[in-house]
Amino acid sequence: MEGALISSAGDFMQNVAQSWLVWHISKSPVAIGVVAFFDTLPRLLVGAVGGAIADRFDRRRVLMITQTAAMIQAIVYWLAVEFEVIQLWHIAVLAFFLGVVNTINQTSRQSLVSSLVPKDELLNAIGLQSSVFNFSKILGPTAGGLIIAYVGIAGCFLVNAISFVFLLFNLYLMELPPWEKRDDQQSIWADVKEGFKYLLGNRRMLYIVGLSYVIATFCAPYNRFVPIFATNVLHVGASGFGLLMAAPGVGATVAALVLASVNKMRVGISSICYCAMGFAISIALFAFSHYFVLSFIFLALVGFCQIAGRALSNTAIQVSTPTNLLGRVLSLFFMDRGLWSLGSVIIGTAGAAIGMDWTFALCGAVCMLAAVTLLSVSRRYRAEMARQRSDYGAVTPRSDL
Repeated sequence: MEGALISSAGDFMQNVAQSWLVWHISKSPVAIGVVAFFDTLPRLLVGAVGGAIADRFDRRRVLMITQTAAMIQAIVYWLAVEFEVIQLWHIAVLAFFLGVVNTINQTSRQSLVSSLVPKDELLNAIGLQSSVFNFSKILGPTAGGLIIAYVGIAGCFLVNAISFVFLLFNLYLMELPPWEKRDDQQSIWADVKEGFKYLLGNRRMLYIVGLSYVIATFCAPYNRFVPIFATNVLHVGASGFGLLMAAPGVGATVAALVLASVNKMRVGISSICYCAMGFAISIALFAFSHYFVLSFIFLALVGFCQIAGRALSNTAIQVSTPTNLLGRVLSLFFMDRGLWSLGSVIIGTAGAAIGMDWTFALCGAVCMLAAVTLLSVSRRYRAEMARQRSDYGAVTPRSDL
């Protein structure tokens, strides 16, 4: 846990440094969107392949390789900034490389949870894992803002590179179930197709993933544009920016701890939709806030709703998916991060045209509409199932919504 916390904090520290670096090099929301595009594009390009890799190979070995590659990326980043040779295209290339690494890493890491924890305790386990991850969203940005203010941007990349040493050591010591090699010899592309086929054939899973894609396109990239609000609206420096970037981590940590401690909770589409609505409302409120304290609170609510919905969706998928398909289905779910690339460009371009406040408000409205629509569809389907049971007095197939 300690190694994961330190490494995750380093990752978020690097994210803060990268956003601040791009904004101060370019002073352009479009440039922020373009870099974010390269950062998340790999989710779309290799996301499904990453899931097949997680189902096909020893996940510990995959994690060791990906974390080593991420450490090398951070070292290169530090050297480029330290010697003042960094350019926007360098940032885009480095972000794309790390995006590929993280795409494979996240699917393999999440796939390990279900093999270590009984299904009836998955929500608590995912909540606990999220609490560690999201506490790092507080620690990383806060430390990143202070390091930028007092040491410089290069210091963030150096600290992140060092943090991977702890994670690699933690992975080496971790006791995991023995890896069992699969007997089938089908190609990796056949593996990918099998995952898509399973998802398209499961209505409940498809709706959960579909909602996550809408949120990923129109709301989730919000954090890329916080530097604009920090400087142009709230008029705070690097330290204040770091606190704003930490605010979602505060809310997310609270949400994760709540989910980790609940004894019984029904994981369904309704609860996921309510979280999406809260996320959309909080984004819109943040967009029009001109007070630092209120902005911090609204961003904390954004983090709470986002992570609660994310953990509930993750749990619903892991509980329902066969073990041999879990990596591939999770990879399709995590491919929503790839849509952050498209969303970042859309938000950045719209922000340059109509202002970031109205852009955030419109994006929140789109996500609200998607959540309300799905909630309505879910309720109608459940009502139809109830009527069928009442009319025929027989056991009907369980609703998948």
